[in-house]
Amino acid sequence: MRILFASFVIIFFCLSANAQYVMPEKGEVFVDTEVPRIDIFISNDYLDLILHPDSLQSFTEYPAKFIFRTSEINDTMDNIGFRLRGNTSRTSAKKSFKVSFNSFEKGRDYKGLEKMNLNGEHNDPSITRSKMCWDLYNQAGVPSSRSNHVQLYINSEYKGLYINVEHVDEEFVEKRMSDGSGNLWKCLWPADLNYKGTNPLLYAEPEPWGRRAYQLQTNEEEWDYSKLAHFIDVLNNFQGEEFKCELERIFDVDNYLRVIVLDILCGNWDGPIVNKNNFYLYHNPCTDQITYIPYDLDNTLGIDWFGVDWQSSDIYDWSQYAGNESRPIYDRILAVDEWRDRYSQYMFEAIQSTFTPQILNQYLDEKLALIESHRVNDVYASYDYGYNYNDFVNSYQVGIGAHASIGLKPYILERYETAAFQMSLNPFPPFISEMDLVWSENEINFLLTPISGTQLSTATFHYSINGGNWQTENCTIVANEISYAFTVPQNGILIYYFEIEDTTGNVASYPRCQDATVKLGYDDVPNIVINEFLASNLNKQTDESGEAEDWIELYNPTNNNYELDGLFLSDDENEPNKWPLPDITMGPESYLMIWADNDEQQGPLHAGFKLKKTGEHIGLYDSKNNNYAPLDQVDYPEQETDVSYARSPNGTGDFAFAEWTTFGYNNDELSSSKELHKNEVILFPNPTSGLLRTQDGENWNLEIYDFSGKIITRNFGNEFEVSSFENGIYFAVLKNSKGDRFIQKLIVQK
Repeated sequence: MRILFASFVIIFFCLSANAQYVMPEKGEVFVDTEVPRIDIFISNDYLDLILHPDSLQSFTEYPAKFIFRTSEINDTMDNIGFRLRGNTSRTSAKKSFKVSFNSFEKGRDYKGLEKMNLNGEHNDPSITRSKMCWDLYNQAGVPSSRSNHVQLYINSEYKGLYINVEHVDEEFVEKRMSDGSGNLWKCLWPADLNYKGTNPLLYAEPEPWGRRAYQLQTNEEEWDYSKLAHFIDVLNNFQGEEFKCELERIFDVDNYLRVIVLDILCGNWDGPIVNKNNFYLYHNPCTDQITYIPYDLDNTLGIDWFGVDWQSSDIYDWSQYAGNESRPIYDRILAVDEWRDRYSQYMFEAIQSTFTPQILNQYLDEKLALIESHRVNDVYASYDYGYNYNDFVNSYQVGIGAHASIGLKPYILERYETAAFQMSLNPFPPFISEMDLVWSENEINFLLTPISGTQLSTATFHYSINGGNWQTENCTIVANEISYAFTVPQNGILIYYFEIEDTTGNVASYPRCQDATVKLGYDDVPNIVINEFLASNLNKQTDESGEAEDWIELYNPTNNNYELDGLFLSDDENEPNKWPLPDITMGPESYLMIWADNDEQQGPLHAGFKLKKTGEHIGLYDSKNNNYAPLDQVDYPEQETDVSYARSPNGTGDFAFAEWTTFGYNNDELSSSKELHKNEVILFPNPTSGLLRTQDGENWNLEIYDFSGKIITRNFGNEFEVSSFENGIYFAVLKNSKGDRFIQKLIVQK
């Protein structure tokens, strides 16, 4: 019997089975096939302040120069912020550092990163443990940091072999979540997730030493702890079926089950299960779910300060190491039989496919070969615990003593064998691990995938439209995946759920407990079109920085004003909300030029993507509340350099290669011109501080448009006063009595 709570609306981009996450590519910063070199150049006075014993707990950043080098790139960035980071590493000889690219120049990033964590790994003789763990969490699909080994130099002095770990912030969640605008809490000791009361601000109270256990990292102006407080309330106080239903609704339980598997296999005792420490929680407004994000994985793979053999610890009783303290995120979740059995299945999959001695030993051999030459001269690695180069090499095979009493490979072997022995596999109700939903105005295509180990028998789709009678349709099962195509009969609200049965007779529904609700059809959308674009610009228009970048021209063919706030441009039809348009208004018959240069820091009219010369998709989409309804889309073929692709007739016709590029102007005007002298100077001086003249002294009809395509002035004559214009780039269109038309970029500079 289904327990019916209030139905909730999920638009199609939020709809997911225990939210699926995007795992970004390594990219140039986290390259793993070599060891990049990072240079920091900083005033010796500033460096002395950073390293002074009285400043070790300081978070003050000092300006420095940053250089990043690989075999492919050599980048320099001035005026970055530089400081110490970490906890125990602040008092170590081999310190950890944070690089901030936007501290002194707001809005700036380096290849999509605002910050960079450079960890000295002073506890780990192998300088590899956290790196291996990050790779395992990434591989399992857990939203987690990218990482790689780097060489660090400060003022040309080699500071040693470091691990570069991706910082968890707004950019991190935007890359992985369906909505990156939510609240992100950094949870540090003593973040035990125990219930404090109904007032959300109880969880925002500082600890006696000043730091908060749950520190809000985003949306700090709103200071809203209500979602966190409700999660902790449910985690501690709800019971029975209500507990299961409500926790799955507000928390990605399945993601956290995979985290528990990896925490225990990797021996990550410095997280919430044992040490109530080191994790993030992110609330996604799109799904209204909280997601667990791991943090700080250096005390792993046999690093131990308590005399515990983590490699043989009971995989079902880890909270015993927390003493008499409650660990609800582990104890209460594994107390639910279905979740415990699913956890066991994920543990089984891990030791069958990823956490095996054969696979991980090869991984370690490759890592050692890659990094050992950079450890030879890392003198700082020996200062804290006396580790020398031989200890570094030997630590992969044997224990070095003290807190590193077991080698990496022996740890992996024993953990693998004891986990397999301790594991108890039981059947559990079928569970959907992933659901893909492709939505159009006329059809919704569902594809549901169960977790491995589940064999499906039947699946039915139950639905009601606009509160009408419930109906049932059979779904198709192919290769153990459920597919169903729902034809949209009318606009309105669709309420639905799937009923799924496996071959053992176990039945479950998806979503569990509550019906899913999705809006059918689209509301009316603004009549704005993609009118022209240039996907390979070498010698044509330049932006305000003088760079010849690709561009997209939008056009409003109506007599209405349209606000662009909430609309999106994208080069991927599967990600319609890729780049939000700026909060401006397009007037009647106006043009707006967008630079497709993936350089948003240059201004609000610079999109977060580039165009491919070889051909791709460009789409203009409505807001989230209208299911990202397409306003206009074009799938274009391979383009020619410096030749635009434009609609003809203007605003309505099909796209074709343009004879003349009409940047921010009517596509039909030039095609009807008798003659166009593209390179002839018509108006001068240019740049101008106020007065323009025609070169031939004749009278011309003049129209001047601003950079967004809005007309600023119309005039007639051979001299034109523009001293009232603000500094910037404009476009002048001149017409004479012969029917000639000329377009010229105009720069006003006073």
